[in-house]
Amino acid sequence: MMTREGRCPNFNHGRPNAPVRFCPMCGEVVNNKIPAKVCSEEKHAKSRRERNTYCVDCGEQLIQGK
Repeated sequence: MMTREGRCPNFNHGRPNAPVRFCPMCGEVVNNKIPAKVCSEEKHAKSRRERNTYCVDCGEQLIQGK
């Protein structure tokens, strides 16, 4: 839940039942009840266009340098 700038501001960290497994901003697991998935490159490309740093389904880092 920490980033280089401090605490991750994504609201999924505070939700009791987040709709995604991984935080799109820091990559930490926010809901371990959702199983991790194997994603396609097309899915990751769409997530990059949405400016997600991490994939919410598999946790892979999508954008480098943040």
